[in-house]
Amino acid sequence: MPANASPDADNHYQRLGVPYTASPAEITRAYRAAMKRVHPDRQRVAGRAAAEERAKRLNQAYAVLSRPVARAEYDRAIRTETVQDQLMNRYVGGFATPQPGSTRGDVPRFQRKPTPAQRRERARSDRDALVSVVIAFGGITLAIVGLLLVWAVFAWAVGAIV
Repeated sequence: MPANASPDADNHYQRLGVPYTASPAEITRAYRAAMKRVHPDRQRVAGRAAAEERAKRLNQAYAVLSRPVARAEYDRAIRTETVQDQLMNRYVGGFATPQPGSTRGDVPRFQRKPTPAQRRERARSDRDALVSVVIAFGGITLAIVGLLLVWAVFAWAVGAIV
């Protein structure tokens, strides 16, 4: 993950106000417009320190998104982080921490209730997993039975010859 794509940092695309599919020209146009709004020289004296910080962040975002290699690396890091977040939410179910003074089962859930579409998807995934397990164990069972039959026929044939 590049240094500019830390999970705690703001999203560079959001900072510039462009979609993920923005062309280099759109990124440049958005950067210039944003810099015109927040440039420290255009701010009052009291707000210059905050404007300098915003300008630094805009420069950082533009530096990453204007270079194709850096942008591809940043996009890959965002995709990886998004997939990890989705997996954690789906399979771990969010994180729960016990509250002070709570007893054994009073742990709050930090997860919203699944929608009907999510429940159907979960049920379909569970069915698909069950079918896969049944097919795998059925195949193993048939292979073992087949080997036992071959062994029995071979032992019978050898015993009949002797």
